[in-house]
Amino acid sequence: MDLTRLNPKSRVFCVVPPTGRFIREDRCQTPIDKLRTVALRPPIDLLYAAGSFEAAGCEVRLKDYPGEEHGWDEFEADLRAFKPHAVLLSITTPSLEKDLEAASAAKRIDPSILTMAKGAHFNTLDVRALEEHPDLDVVLRGEYENTCRELGEGRPLAEVAGITWRPEPRRIARNDDRPFEMDLDSIPFPARHLAKNELYRRPDTGELQTTLVTNRGCPFHCIYCLANQVSGTKNRYRSVGNVMAEIRQCVERHGIRSFLFRSDLFTQNKKWVIELCQAIMKSGMKIEWACNSRVDTMNPEVLGWMKKAGCWIVALGVESGDQGTLDRIEKQTTVEMAFNAVRMLREAGLKSSVYLLMGLPWDTEELIDKQVAFGRALKPDFLEFFYTYPFPGTKLYDLCVAEGLLKAGEIPRDAYAEPAMPGMYLTLDELKRLRNRAVRRFYLRPGQIIRTLRAARNPRELLNYMKAGFGQLRALMKN
Repeated sequence: MDLTRLNPKSRVFCVVPPTGRFIREDRCQTPIDKLRTVALRPPIDLLYAAGSFEAAGCEVRLKDYPGEEHGWDEFEADLRAFKPHAVLLSITTPSLEKDLEAASAAKRIDPSILTMAKGAHFNTLDVRALEEHPDLDVVLRGEYENTCRELGEGRPLAEVAGITWRPEPRRIARNDDRPFEMDLDSIPFPARHLAKNELYRRPDTGELQTTLVTNRGCPFHCIYCLANQVSGTKNRYRSVGNVMAEIRQCVERHGIRSFLFRSDLFTQNKKWVIELCQAIMKSGMKIEWACNSRVDTMNPEVLGWMKKAGCWIVALGVESGDQGTLDRIEKQTTVEMAFNAVRMLREAGLKSSVYLLMGLPWDTEELIDKQVAFGRALKPDFLEFFYTYPFPGTKLYDLCVAEGLLKAGEIPRDAYAEPAMPGMYLTLDELKRLRNRAVRRFYLRPGQIIRTLRAARNPRELLNYMKAGFGQLRALMKN
């Protein structure tokens, strides 16, 4: 195998390594096993990459090892059976070291395999990753669909924008950046026919659910967020017709009628959202969907259309009930906006899922207790407390290094459900204790339990809520 190029007949193996269940969506790199409101999702970024390789003429296979509960023995057996020319790994920053063991395993089996990896980590630490992992040949930076297409078409690596690679064992080349794709309709649909779609289910009903990317980019600049780095600062929308074509493919070919509309900011463009909702209603397809948004883009008219078109829940990155913290993280929202947003969702008949941060460098026990009181006063249907993760390339990372909470170049291994670092005033153990207490204070209230169970629409949904509740209780009792 020529390690400087593929060819249109190459066999490409797209892999979620057997290193734990994460959401591996570049901006969102969440380990899910210890969280209450986050379910396993299809590896949508990898499915996009697979679709682009297929469009170039490659033979592609894809496997989510954690999702299938398969391990390293199965991975090595699949490598021997498929004999790929190239392997593309989906990594997260917290799991990087373990993920890249897959590159070493591939090289042990066949040194001629071109080992590649994608993930937001490589937007800033691409050269370092190649320096520290000699079995890794190529990393993909930025949006990678066109990169994968060009690789699959056989373009020499030296001519492919958006990659950093190893032309010689001791030399690393960093090609030009790839600009963001403005015509999102030109990107092939995710290769869902390669995935075991039955693995990915809506947590409340157990129905098949998939992720559908509607738009990319966010004009805001929160200090902890990767959205600007991953998708840019311009909100780029797919056409309504293109989104509808993918929905129809999911319904008719895969039997999927429940969707997570993934975006960096779904509700910014009122006209586009209403047109999409009207198209869903006109199509006659009976689907349900969730989306995410900001508290300052809620609008009763838009929410009304969303409800009629099948939306059932909106996730809000509220982050904090302390205005000083909101200002410091450059959220550009107010506490009052959060109350208004949850109220508008309730009035529209939509559920709310709220995310709050803890473990920021300046957090104190008093500030965290204030978060809990705020969450209870907000009365969302669901609430998750995330520890803040300092991703390389963000302002938060630089702040943590400046405050001595991280060493320069340090990459924390714990994330979201475990504190990534101590704070200026709280130790790791104190942060763990405070999060466990926060979850208990919110979810183990009789009123919250009754509201959750009353929200169930049928016995199956009620059973799923009860199972989730008992799971939470067991987890809390262990801590």
